[in-house]
Amino acid sequence: MGSEHRRSTIGAVAATCVALTVLAAGAITARAATPWWTPVGLRGMSITGVSAIGDTITVRTAGGTTLESTDAGKTFAPVPGNPALPPTGTVISGQQSWHIDSSGRILHATNLADRNAGPLPDPGAPRLGPGADLIAAPAAFSGVVVAVGTDGTVWRRGQDGDWKQALLLLPRSLVQGVPRVTSVTAFTQPLSGAIYVGTDGYAVLISTDGGDDWIRAGPGLPDAVYALSADSGRRAVYAGTSDGLWMHALQALPQPQSYQDAALVWRWIGIGAVTIVAAALTLFAMLQLMPRRVSDPTS
Repeated sequence: MGSEHRRSTIGAVAATCVALTVLAAGAITARAATPWWTPVGLRGMSITGVSAIGDTITVRTAGGTTLESTDAGKTFAPVPGNPALPPTGTVISGQQSWHIDSSGRILHATNLADRNAGPLPDPGAPRLGPGADLIAAPAAFSGVVVAVGTDGTVWRRGQDGDWKQALLLLPRSLVQGVPRVTSVTAFTQPLSGAIYVGTDGYAVLISTDGGDDWIRAGPGLPDAVYALSADSGRRAVYAGTSDGLWMHALQALPQPQSYQDAALVWRWIGIGAVTIVAAALTLFAMLQLMPRRVSDPTS
């Protein structure tokens, strides 16, 4: 009976310590981040293709059906004739264009105004493999291009024209393989230099420096992203996922919460005080469990 009571005391003290620790952590934790991605519609449906221009959003489902919305995603209806979405293997930046041909070569046209100047293989460009069709060029960085090989390697063309490997994904775990790169997009107007890469496992990765550095940028988004489309008019990126269509409105990257010196000092003092109280309560509970020596009056 007494032992059970002491165990109950220990449990109550442990719960108190946990509660105090959580409160202390909450005191210094920045406010919860607003999800970057919000659902648009078609929840529960797998979307494998997206093309967004203003209020018109066209999607392709995993079942091969083409749906279109003319009210920014509020309602969708089948498209007569069930056409395919526009190809993704060509990008235009200013008077330049890049195109991936059927063999996986990257062709570059330097002057679109000259109809007699056909595209030529871009010097130093990698062979992406037959069937490769993922390429994007952010208008904010003239000459920068990102393309994806059939082996999943993400390549970057710098403004100096030099091609280098930019991203190579790692396996998700010891038993899960490397996620497939499914899509890539960027704004065709100089709103942002951001490049977005969709994956079937890591949601979306983003680079804000033209493909040099990458971070995960999928708060609130399903891990399986099959298609991306950047709409400069709406300043938004649309993602086709395993659970419908989602949207990210262009915004600044989240920044760590900053505190004034005095506020930061008081927060640390509060954490220290909570830690001392929790340690004292734990020690008291442990002492209650220690066996007590009772003297024998007959000795």
